[in-house]
Amino acid sequence: MIKYAIRFHNNIHDAHLIFHAAPSSEGHPLCKYQWYLTEDKNLVGKPIEDEQYESYIIRTERVKQEGHEGLYLYCKFTYIDTNKENKTEFIKLFSDVNKIIDSGTVFDEISKYDENGQIT
Repeated sequence: MIKYAIRFHNNIHDAHLIFHAAPSSEGHPLCKYQWYLTEDKNLVGKPIEDEQYESYIIRTERVKQEGHEGLYLYCKFTYIDTNKENKTEFIKLFSDVNKIIDSGTVFDEISKYDENGQIT
């Protein structure tokens, strides 16, 4: 999984979070996607309605608003040609991006918005 965080201007706690399932690029096989939330990594998660794309984007504020605080996010993707199912790693969600980092999630890139809304 490829993971990005973009911190808000003058705010070290809030960010846009972008998670990209990124299945093997070998031959660029077609896949079906479904993102899930679960309280426990060992339990099957509940599908997130209408989140059937390769990427999932959420704002830390929305994590709190939707009651996802402390839940694990993951994506199940199925290769269409072989019907083989795979899962991404599990990401523990928090409404503070620093808590996500402290929980062990390693982002591929952490950027921030400048005063004009540009990513730096």
